[in-house]
Amino acid sequence: MQKILILMAMAFMFVACGHKKDAKSFEKILEAQTGHAHSIAKLNTETGEFVVYKDEVTGRYVAYNMAKFDRKNMSSMDQYLAVAVVGQDFIHNLDQISEWIDSGYWEAVYETWTEYYEVYDEDCDCYYTESYTYSEYVGDVYVDTSHWYTYYTGGGFRFDNTSTQSKDLETIAALKEEVAEKLVAHKLASEFSLSANRAGELAKLANRYQKLENSRELTATEKDKFALDALGVSMTQVENALKQRAEGNDRVYADLLATASQVNKTTPEQIGAFFNEYVSDITE
Repeated sequence: MQKILILMAMAFMFVACGHKKDAKSFEKILEAQTGHAHSIAKLNTETGEFVVYKDEVTGRYVAYNMAKFDRKNMSSMDQYLAVAVVGQDFIHNLDQISEWIDSGYWEAVYETWTEYYEVYDEDCDCYYTESYTYSEYVGDVYVDTSHWYTYYTGGGFRFDNTSTQSKDLETIAALKEEVAEKLVAHKLASEFSLSANRAGELAKLANRYQKLENSRELTATEKDKFALDALGVSMTQVENALKQRAEGNDRVYADLLATASQVNKTTPEQIGAFFNEYVSDITE
């Protein structure tokens, strides 16, 4: 059973990663075909493997079916159009619909403090310091998660986020998440010299980020919060450091790696390897 779950989790992760790579590759084909800059408006939808793109020049939205796109063997729009059907695999002139969603939850607030004690050790005839951390419930605070939710319609289609599944599928998804988190944690610990506890925290954080990103468009504030929890710096700082590094200024990037390595109790070199593999792709 465990082997099956691992295979399911790995398949889920590879498919998700492959879908994003397909979308980014197809974005470049669109730009080469039209001469216009494009951006991905909605990566994951409940309508097959469609991705919605925005033409940054005209402001129009078009959905393309990635199931008909072969990233390894297609390098032009003509190759895609040879196998795709208009009105079925690519839908033009979509309307962008935004709805305000009122949501939120109450979160318990705890006051935490640490006390230090000098303890005598008879074996070494010396004193050493022990510390104990205490936590006390002080009340609740309301976390407002209200937000604008965006989807796209046209041609008889509604390009929305993945709909809620049945309870059985939710259970399977939860199991896949748990196994996926363990795999990610193991990878982080083994490849980037993180402690098991910190690797587990980052794996859970990455999972929460991905789930939220798949449900709606994240705000800049939310991205900053996730980055601060994971790296000790905001996503705005990350993007600025990567931009300056690309322009030949490595100082800001080096300072960012130093901060992130302290937060994660590893070396700047290991955090740099982590950035090269994961973070730079996120900020593209």
